[in-house]
Amino acid sequence: MIRGICCAGVVCLAWVGCSLALATQPVPEVVLGTNAQSAYSSERKPREQLGVLSHVDCVFSHIPYQSNIIFEPWRRAQQEVRVGQIDGFFTAMEDVDIEPFATLSDPLVLQKWYWFTRADAEKATQPARLRKGAILGSHQQLWFEANGDSAYLSAQDLPQLIKLLYSGRIDAILADRAHFEKAAAALEISPDRYRAQFDRYVPLGVYFGNDFLAGHRDFHTQFNQHIHLCVPQRFALTATEQDAITQLLQTQIDALLHQQALLHRLRIHGASKPLSDELIQRQDSQWRARYRNGQQTELLALMDAELLGVIRAWRAENPLVSEIIVMGTQGLTLAATPVTSDYWQGDEAKFQQGAAMPAGHWFFDEVSYDQSARRFQVQVSVPVITESEHLGVLTLGVDIENVLHKRY
Repeated sequence: MIRGICCAGVVCLAWVGCSLALATQPVPEVVLGTNAQSAYSSERKPREQLGVLSHVDCVFSHIPYQSNIIFEPWRRAQQEVRVGQIDGFFTAMEDVDIEPFATLSDPLVLQKWYWFTRADAEKATQPARLRKGAILGSHQQLWFEANGDSAYLSAQDLPQLIKLLYSGRIDAILADRAHFEKAAAALEISPDRYRAQFDRYVPLGVYFGNDFLAGHRDFHTQFNQHIHLCVPQRFALTATEQDAITQLLQTQIDALLHQQALLHRLRIHGASKPLSDELIQRQDSQWRARYRNGQQTELLALMDAELLGVIRAWRAENPLVSEIIVMGTQGLTLAATPVTSDYWQGDEAKFQQGAAMPAGHWFFDEVSYDQSARRFQVQVSVPVITESEHLGVLTLGVDIENVLHKRY
């Protein structure tokens, strides 16, 4: 629900002074409910110590709206959004029961859920069936309940859950990996005393009421467009996750990099006269237009047919890879499966960082979420280098959740 002007007694998260608002025009206020609290302690933390709150504050500082944050239980916040008493709630995971009355924003947080068990216990093939615990009001508790699972023991915070684990009262904890590791370290529990098994990635955002969005049609787009400015560390893979990808795919990727057909075609393209910047931009514009118009046949005809055959055959044998792009030394798309949305990749990190890597090294981009496929992917870029030549860059889209399920 929208309330008039920012003034005394109302939290103004955009940090716009009341005098300025009154001097210009009313700034709409967006009322949001949250139960955000620390996973490490049951004590309420100051807002500056709660990362997601700072993300929300930051987004609102970039758009012509102000937010009023109300701390309340999840169920109350959801019900108040349903009946229009407040405008949204966070931080929320995707929930089909909420979609009829609210719309989820792009992710503000990406949690990495793992099952944690004691290292001295037998490894469980189905840890969800063990005696488990969850933090009261946590996303894990909501997940259990949404799936009709009430067989869990609750606690106020992760340290309490960990103590229950080592006292033998529960056998498993489902938690964000970073949260668990921090809490375990605070309790002086070393990593060799617990086992981690990957479960899923969980993107968390803000659910905004559909009634509110209907009255402010530009809001959702503006909010999503400014999230990237406010999450200081985008969804990067940990060293452990990068190692998991490397261990599973290095042999296959090395084999692709040494295919003579691939090297031969890249040498031919490399020997061609470089295109001017003007021509590259014109061809890129034409490519984008064809992509928008769904002209797949025309785009395929612009690619190197032999290269396309090589990468399609390789991808068919490597289901963990969802896309492959072959780029020449100027960053032009020579072959791709599926078809890419642009022709020139030279201004993107995947080409620039991949080209700068020495032979045998990989560049891992940020984790991205495909909402239509509900799949998490990370692009891995590797240079194509022979003993005497730098021939281009190969970028592969890797289904990171499948990799982690195979690794853990």
